[in-house]
Amino acid sequence: MPKKVIFIGLDNAGKTSIITTITKRFGFEEEVKNLLPTKRIDRDMFKFLGLEFVRMDFGGQEQYREQYLKNPGKYLGGSDLIFYVVDAQDPDRYIDTIDYLDQVLLFFKEVKEYPPIAVLFHKFDPSILEDKEINQKVLTLKQALTKYSNDFDIFFFETSIYDLKSVMDAFSSGLSLLFNKMELVSQLFEEISKNYNAVLIALFDIKGITIGEYYRGHLHIQEKMKIYDAYINIQKKILLQDRNVYEFSDKFDNGHRFSGVVEVLKFGSMDFYLLFIIDENEKDLGKTVEVLDKIEAAKPQMENLIYQIIQ
Repeated sequence: MPKKVIFIGLDNAGKTSIITTITKRFGFEEEVKNLLPTKRIDRDMFKFLGLEFVRMDFGGQEQYREQYLKNPGKYLGGSDLIFYVVDAQDPDRYIDTIDYLDQVLLFFKEVKEYPPIAVLFHKFDPSILEDKEINQKVLTLKQALTKYSNDFDIFFFETSIYDLKSVMDAFSSGLSLLFNKMELVSQLFEEISKNYNAVLIALFDIKGITIGEYYRGHLHIQEKMKIYDAYINIQKKILLQDRNVYEFSDKFDNGHRFSGVVEVLKFGSMDFYLLFIIDENEKDLGKTVEVLDKIEAAKPQMENLIYQIIQ
């Protein structure tokens, strides 16, 4: 039976735009511009690590919210994971969004179901990252929502379709809660990083969902976004050119250069993408290439761990 993942929240919170961003990734921008409000519930299926999932997009207009809450067992029952989406740029409706979440979670408490809750403060666009008023209001709302943590595992994320990584990170983190061993991948990457002084190591599935990730502690968010954008462009090239390995070099805004490799790891019908980033040795590029080549020695550990997760 498929795992049930629901996206729910008030109308205009951005639920459908998030799902579109996740499913399209390449060229989602035009489609997002033309989205219409969701009527009732949209469903689609996807696979992750060999498991089937049904993803449900709950229309947020008041008439639909009333319908769901009149018969919550029919609509909400059996949910394995909840993404509750809040429009971070609409603080006038924060009280309404808390009230709606109250009613949704009251049902789960009554039937003694306790799925993990990922609260996405959406439309947290680059233009408001430094907006002190919005940030303070979001912080106040987070503090109000922590009351649910007595009964539910609740996690907070800031997302924006203008920051693809923020959306994929939130979705990946939510899914990881349904797999017991996924955190072991990030732990392995942290160990590997000590041997190679890696800037970042990450493993994605073909849809861009993160299986595990490690990055150097002082890496700035702009640098993470730079690396992720480079990865997206390289994955496009790998798919178009039918390649298994792609080495590349780029630089951050401060001029500091980095080198990396993206390698496809195949497991039956499933493809995974390993991203490995190190500081570039500009005086001796041979040493950079040597380190990139050595990552091959760590592949058996990664492959063994992936097998454990997908079995």
